[in-house]
Order: sequence, then structure tokens, then C-alpha cells
Amino acid sequence: MQNEKQVHKRKLWIGEARALLPLLFIWGAEWMFSALMDIAIYWRDLDWLKQAALLTAVVASLVQLWSLRKDFRAGGEGIQDQSGWGHPALLLLPGVMLIAAIALLEAIGAIGPLFAPVLRAFILAIGFVQFGLLLGRPLIYLGLWLFALSAVMGVWYLGYSAVILEGMGGISLVVCGYMLRVWGRQS
Repeated sequence: MQNEKQVHKRKLWIGEARALLPLLFIWGAEWMFSALMDIAIYWRDLDWLKQAALLTAVVASLVQLWSLRKDFRAGGEGIQDQSGWGHPALLLLPGVMLIAAIALLEAIGAIGPLFAPVLRAFILAIGFVQFGLLLGRPLIYLGLWLFALSAVMGVWYLGYSAVILEGMGGISLVVCGYMLRVWGRQS
């Protein structure tokens, strides 16, 4: 009985998490693009392009969240009450708080430019593990892999961490989105 209850809750959580899939793809693409610009910056000054990509991702995320607000206002409140999550956009609140904390730490100079990508990758890895506890073991493995990669990059290859960790973090976000999409179709 308990196992059936957990399976039912997992299906509800995956159903709600599917509403956030575009955000995973948006930010995965932004991270991968940023990594490519970090490589291309050796030949041309393309820092403005990284800023434009970040701004585009923020605007696209806000548009996506706005459309979610309209969808959930129209209906679907039964799912919210059953799963205990409330509005799916509330899942983003801890992530938004962490991003704001990192931005503040970078702005005041508490985090050096070499360590910022490692910190972002660690936070992403921890997020994968946390959501993996709710949604499925493959996300835990994805988080553990990214955590191990971040540790290796932070200790031995710090100079390359921005390119490698942004690229692998972006790929991980896209893979996570794809997994949730497939799981949502199966349930």
C-alpha cells in the first residue's frame, strides 16, 4: 500500500515538473552557449554575447513562468493539493534564492572568478540529487556525476572549470529535461 502511494505521488510530481521542462531547456542552452563563448573569447571579445544570452534566458524564463501562472489559474488545482507541492513555480524558489546568493557573493567579491563556475556546478549537482530523491534515481546519478566532475575540476583543472562545468552543466540540464519528458509520457 505504501509503495503504491509513493508511485502515485511520484507520477503527480512528474506531471507537475513537466510544466517546468522549458526552463530546463532554456537554461541548459544558455549554459552550453556560455561555455562556447568562453572558448571563442580567445579569438574575439564576445563577452557582450554572453550577457545577451543570459538576458534572453531570463526573459524567456519569465515568459514561461507567466504562461504557467495563467494555466494554473484556469484549472488544475486538484493536482496541486494532492501532491503537496502547491504551485509548480514554487519549486524554483530555492533555486532563485541560491542564484541570488551567488550573484551577491560575486558582486561583493567574496567568490573569485575561477571559483564561481565550480560553485554553480555544485549547486546544480545538489539540486539534481534533491529532485532525484523525489522523481527518480537517474537524477541522483546525474547529480553525483556532476558533483564529482566539479570536485575534480575545482582541485586539478580550475582554469578550465568555466568552460567544462558550464558546458556539462548545460548538457545535464537538457538531459534532465529530456528524462522528465520521457517519464511524463510513460505515466
